[in-house]
Amino acid sequence: MIIIRYLIRETFKSQIAILFILLLIFFCQKLVRVLSMAVEGDIPTNLILSLLGLGIPEMAQLILPLSLFLGILMTFSKLYSESEITVMHACGLSKNVLLIAALALSILTGAIAGINSAWLGPLSAVNQERIIADAKANPSLGALVEGQFQSSQDGNAVLFVGKVEGNEFVDVFLAQLRPSGNQRPSVVVADKGHIVEDLNGNQRIFLDTGTRYEGTALLRDFRVTDFTHYQAIIGHQEAMLGDSVEQANMSSLIASDSHQAKAELNWRLTLIVSVPLMALLVVPLSEVNPRQGRVVSMLPAMLLYLIYFLLQSSLRSNAGRGKIDPMVWVWLVNLGYLALGIVLNLWDSTPSRRLRARLRGAV
Repeated sequence: MIIIRYLIRETFKSQIAILFILLLIFFCQKLVRVLSMAVEGDIPTNLILSLLGLGIPEMAQLILPLSLFLGILMTFSKLYSESEITVMHACGLSKNVLLIAALALSILTGAIAGINSAWLGPLSAVNQERIIADAKANPSLGALVEGQFQSSQDGNAVLFVGKVEGNEFVDVFLAQLRPSGNQRPSVVVADKGHIVEDLNGNQRIFLDTGTRYEGTALLRDFRVTDFTHYQAIIGHQEAMLGDSVEQANMSSLIASDSHQAKAELNWRLTLIVSVPLMALLVVPLSEVNPRQGRVVSMLPAMLLYLIYFLLQSSLRSNAGRGKIDPMVWVWLVNLGYLALGIVLNLWDSTPSRRLRARLRGAV
């Protein structure tokens, strides 16, 4: 039907605009966190864009339901305020056309949300942690921070660089604190140097014009070596990855009996179910009273949406600690909102009006 296509097109345009605005807001928040990690030397600067790109699926988990909700709310409230929906009703069209258009868009958005929650989100979380863990275990030149002592992940080495100039660094202090195999504790001081990574992932550090102190003060064979060129191999360290439920796929979550896995599984399912659920709820709430204005009429819908996700976030947190059963409480909230959406959609229907009239007559 032409009217349904028109409603879908107008709502979709609003949803896309809201989606980009929300994505920009969340993107800026992610950028601040990533830049703070780069400033502290946890990651090299060349990984900033990679981490920002991998953070998009995580942002989309909450943005997708919210963008559709606001898109329907703003589009339908605009059509109400401009009397377009009133004209549709005068031409014999019921409110079902609004519901059909909203649910049609919710199916598309829900499918994208399902792919994101079940596959893209966990995959991006794994890759983000791998990149960060590898950057900490094998720091490159981009991760060096001027004027700060930086220790390796195992705490066995400490590096200080006075200044970084392009691909080289000056005023170098490198200390190996604990013995490793046949190597004794040592301290190397040099005027300048640079780091090169070979094909095997091992890093080679080249230092120019400096002194190497090997051994401890208690040993008789304490060695002091002056050098013009010094080369050392820093072996590639395996990154230690965590075992977070945010990185687990759906099959692993279903097979797991842990409280965290159950909470994460129900949270992901809620992110998918919330798309059609909020679309069903927002259609009757988007009706605007011209005397009140659009903003006032939109407040109940926004309040219900906020309460829903605050409840679900609280249930997820408590379920992860084993305080509640998510299979009961999470879906109880979903069923409650489903019942509310059905009641609101049927409130102005002819059978509902007749029932209310009979009840008033009986009273």
